[in-house]
Amino acid sequence: MASWGMSWLTRLLRRSAPLPEPALDHSVAQRLAAAGKDPARVQAQPAEPLEIPARPLLPGFTGTVSLELTLDATGRVAEVRLEGGPPEAAAELTAWARAWRFSPARLEGQAHPCRMVFQVAWP
Repeated sequence: MASWGMSWLTRLLRRSAPLPEPALDHSVAQRLAAAGKDPARVQAQPAEPLEIPARPLLPGFTGTVSLELTLDATGRVAEVRLEGGPPEAAAELTAWARAWRFSPARLEGQAHPCRMVFQVAWP
């Protein structure tokens, strides 16, 4: 059930493609364990989408594109990795993904970089 504080865009995105569950990157979990903290007990909050521009048109393409986004501590997309989609549209898809905006992920109350994967379908 969506909360009232959630934007209509976030609710729409959640209906069209489920957001990934928060999970600590393996290297983060290792650093926490080295610091004597149980990664399963650390307070973590995933990044939330704030703005997702309209999907680019990909004439003649039907299928799914996997977008692996690396977000910096401010929620800005710092890196994009694509799988699928027409090779000639890679630059357009990358630019589209870089325009997405997120609230920062948080780890123990502090803004933290993270990675998220989204599956986007073109009918």
